[in-house]
Amino acid sequence: METRPLQVALLSRCDPARFVRVEAGLLVTGHPAPILVIAEFATPGLLLGRHQRAASTVEVAAARTQGVTLLRRAGGGRTLHAGDGTIGLFLFTPPGAPLSAAPFPPDRTTNRYVRGLLAALRRLGARQAAWFGRDFVSAGGRQLAVVSQEATPDGAVALEAFLSVSQPLEPPPGLLRPRPHSDPRAGGPPAVSLAELAGRTPSFDEVAAVMMGGWVGPGQPAPEPVSGTLTEAELPPAEEDEAGLSTSGLVEIPIGFLEALSAAAVGRLVGPRVRGDFIAPATTVNALEAALEGAPIDEAEVGRRVNENFHQAGAFLQGVTGLGTVAGAVLVAGRIASGSTGRA
Repeated sequence: METRPLQVALLSRCDPARFVRVEAGLLVTGHPAPILVIAEFATPGLLLGRHQRAASTVEVAAARTQGVTLLRRAGGGRTLHAGDGTIGLFLFTPPGAPLSAAPFPPDRTTNRYVRGLLAALRRLGARQAAWFGRDFVSAGGRQLAVVSQEATPDGAVALEAFLSVSQPLEPPPGLLRPRPHSDPRAGGPPAVSLAELAGRTPSFDEVAAVMMGGWVGPGQPAPEPVSGTLTEAELPPAEEDEAGLSTSGLVEIPIGFLEALSAAAVGRLVGPRVRGDFIAPATTVNALEAALEGAPIDEAEVGRRVNENFHQAGAFLQGVTGLGTVAGAVLVAGRIASGSTGRA
């Protein structure tokens, strides 16, 4: 399989809104070669995971009062704080051009691509950097970076990562809604920064230079700068219109929470949505919601449609132990909606 040179785009002193627009642009329009986008954030932004529901995750009014922009990032997972002292990475590879000796299924993207991130972090001073299959990278038992993955129907895959260089990725106090979880490990271990581990604060140029080499093996061509301007596109808004929808309430999953929303008419789902801290391709979640539209609020039928959707080519669902959790939340939302309309 052909291995193309890695292209690199450095976004120095970048607005988080621009970074997520670049992520969206790559997923929508693609790129002819593997590309690594590295962004140094200059302004604060609160980045929701791709499938999170703002109303149950973020104190929206508090964010506005503090002047923190609310955005939605390309990867699934939890809400992060991007700003001075944090860095974002987006590694995108087009169909048929993986940065790997052999092809791999989309659900293995983090497993394959996180190795380059780990190699770079170790060179930068996080000598114990490791990934144990969760949505974060740890070092010495503390959380250093957050990782996610995405895929497109045509076979492109992407690794998304956010790194604490000198400031935490955890949002400041008062910006997240309280969501107590029965498992204290759900959010991962306590945070640590690269500066703490290395005993100094590396510059953006240093971090970027080391990161570029993380995915380049012996005998492979050196990374090359991207020529031209990167296409930008819009991700869905952080705050969604939820008029007329009932919610299932929060359901615990290993990395946080999941919930469903829906309206109902004559015993059928109307406008169903699945939201939460899980990681899944956006196109897979969109297809699920389309498949559930008009479905009878029936356990067997909802379960069948959920099961079929996540067994399509390229689909994956991470952070959820079983598809029954998804189907159950959808049923609860639908039944609550039916009760509110009085039309069973």
